[in-house]
Amino acid sequence: MDIALATNTDNPTLQFRNVGRFSDGSGYSAELLVRSRGFSVELPFYFEVEPLQNFINNLEAMDRSLKGKAILKPMYEDHFIEFEMGSSGHVIVRGQIIEYSEMSQSLKFEFQTDQTCLATLVRDLQKWQQINAT
Repeated sequence: MDIALATNTDNPTLQFRNVGRFSDGSGYSAELLVRSRGFSVELPFYFEVEPLQNFINNLEAMDRSLKGKAILKPMYEDHFIEFEMGSSGHVIVRGQIIEYSEMSQSLKFEFQTDQTCLATLVRDLQKWQQINAT
């Protein structure tokens, strides 16, 4: 299953592709695709059950109240994706993706979309979570 943030444009893009759960049930994996202007990254992204649930809960609260913040950050890694409600219903999406290797690389990104995109993202994340609950 793939999950995409509907940004109402082709660029920026935020997608979780081929999402699945670890066989031991401890967490999830996805291929993360981010495009923000001329910058892009496509790397595996791993996170645990609790950070995903907190992210979904906080996105739901943001959608209802039009304020707040939601962060998807693995417990033992430095990379993250953050959604923050700004003024006039704008949602700021930012993050940092780090690839550790002999010659490590990182990408910090930030773009804006509007709050109408949150409900669909929440629904898709919940559906994905239910499918992978067992």
